Amino acid sequence: MAQIKQGLVFTTVVVTQNELALMFRDEQFEAVLAPGKHRFVNASKALTWQVFDTKGLYFTDANAQRLVRENAELQEHIQFWQLASNEAGLLYVDGQMRGIVAPGDKLFLWKAAGELRLERINLDEQLSVNTGVLTDIKNRGLNAATNLIASAAVVRRVPVLEARVMANHVGLLMVDGALQEVLQPGVYGFWQLSQHVEVKVFDLRKQTLEVAGQEILTKDRVSIRINLTATIKVEDAVLAAEQVDDINAFIYKSVQLALREAVGTKTLDDLLADKLYVNETVSALVSDELHQVGVRLCRVGVKDIILPGEIKTILNKVVEAQKSAEANVIKRREETAATRSLHNTAKMMEGNTTLLRLKELEALEKVSERVGSLNVYGGLEQLLTQTVKLS
Repeated sequence: MAQIKQGLVFTTVVVTQNELALMFRDEQFEAVLAPGKHRFVNASKALTWQVFDTKGLYFTDANAQRLVRENAELQEHIQFWQLASNEAGLLYVDGQMRGIVAPGDKLFLWKAAGELRLERINLDEQLSVNTGVLTDIKNRGLNAATNLIASAAVVRRVPVLEARVMANHVGLLMVDGALQEVLQPGVYGFWQLSQHVEVKVFDLRKQTLEVAGQEILTKDRVSIRINLTATIKVEDAVLAAEQVDDINAFIYKSVQLALREAVGTKTLDDLLADKLYVNETVSALVSDELHQVGVRLCRVGVKDIILPGEIKTILNKVVEAQKSAEANVIKRREETAATRSLHNTAKMMEGNTTLLRLKELEALEKVSERVGSLNVYGGLEQLLTQTVKLS
């Protein structure tokens, strides 16, 4: 660390290795002091010194530009660069990237810090970042607003916009709101130092949209909650980006409003009677609207219709009464059929002794199944003629 010893007449300045001192007389630059011991007459105290660490890379002084421009001796120790308003810079020290320089900024660097190199990038001609440069920037942690080399007057922002487009996706490069390029799957980097850069990524696969928990009043003023599912597919990403700002929000609102229109124009009984009505109506209302923004509605369907508790109780009672009435009708129909069958059998047996005898034997068989033991008196003829006798 430099030492300055002030005497009555003489002042001794000791500049250590990797340091330089600037000497001023009456606040005007006079000389550069190299490492070593220096002695000056300073009885009037007109001399002052500023000591700098030359390994610190940057020469920071409020009057840096004037000092460097006006003093050739200082120019031997300081490297000065100024970028145009449409240029960014990559600063390399000893072959390694040390930082990204903002457009229009000025650099004052100590030449003793190492081998200095500034790679200029014309932002009007080169928007994309080379893959090798992008990797170097990420590996060195330089892609942050706090790491951007910029003066206080320059707005600091993340220098490079990194975008990743996955398989079955497409990316749209937007510069200041205008479409510049369609990006296929891959990893990209773009300079965003002098203009607003955005990459909108669209999934080209079929996607499921859930419109859940919609409280809707039917035509007969019954409040129901309905859940609907739609399957959509983005077919023209460019058209979607040009027509709407947020495609997902647009699709959701379109399907939601169509669902409310479909349900609100029908009574509860109509909705329950025709379960496909909502699906068909929503599809008819939304398909053309989505097609105009590059989206295809593949399928739409109602998952659930949830009724209020009291309405559900009433409907359960109605269904129970309907089913009970249907059961009574079926029971009466079967009883009538059985009576008609008995009547037909009786008419057939009338005057037909053989058929009558067969029915007697059938009855005897059924009686025998329920009897544990049977004592027969009078022989087999008595069993056949007297045990069961139909008349």
